[in-house]
Order: sequence, then structure tokens, then C-alpha cells
Amino acid sequence: MKIDLSGLNEAYHSTALGYPWALPSGIYEAKLVNAEVTSSKNKNLQVRWILESETVSGEPGTTMKFSPLVRQCMRFLEADLKTLGIILDDLNELYVVLPKLVGTIILIEVFDDVYTGYHSVNFLKKISDPSV
Repeated sequence: MKIDLSGLNEAYHSTALGYPWALPSGIYEAKLVNAEVTSSKNKNLQVRWILESETVSGEPGTTMKFSPLVRQCMRFLEADLKTLGIILDDLNELYVVLPKLVGTIILIEVFDDVYTGYHSVNFLKKISDPSV
């Protein structure tokens, strides 16, 4: 018995990008549109960064970066903040600093492995400060 699977075509074709409007693997000048301390699905604290850029085809795209706020990941958060020109004395300063970063243009590298589901976003360089 043959079952019509055409209703799944859109979902199938969008999986290569993870979700519609996702930035595929590559290097982009991206605008930071949101950065905040949130909780993960496992109730762990993290910084959630949301970035927007244009895809190679010129369409808008978005990606997210998650920085877990756990001891073993602090060096990665510190490196990202240094890339953005931020040095903190107290992590509670994140609540003040993160909203001020919205609008910052950052050179990022996105890597997606569609076979394993691995997704990473690396901050390479701050290009410009937010517009005031």
C-alpha cells in the first residue's frame, strides 16, 4: 500500500536548515537582535543570543547561540564577551550589559551538521556598536 507523503515535503526540505529562516553554515555579518539570561529546557541558566543576517540568496535569516551559565562553560562566555569588548567583574552585570548590546554587528561563523544536529555559532569579531 502506497501512502501519499507529499504533505511532508515542506518539512523535509526545511530540515537542511534546521528551521525556516535559519542561517546555513557560513560566515556572516549579523545584527544582534536580542541577548538575555534565560533558562534552558533542562532549567539551566544560559545566555540566549539571537542574531539576524542575510543568507547567500539575499533572504533574511536568523540563528541562535546559547551560552550555558555553568562553571565548565565560563571560558566560552568570557571569550564571547571579550570579542564584544565587555569585561565583567560580576556576572550579575549581564542583566545590564546584554540589553545594551542589541544592535551590535558581529562577524559570526555558523556551522550546522544536518546529520548529527550539531549547531554552533562562533563570534569572530565585533564590527560595530549598536546605533544610538
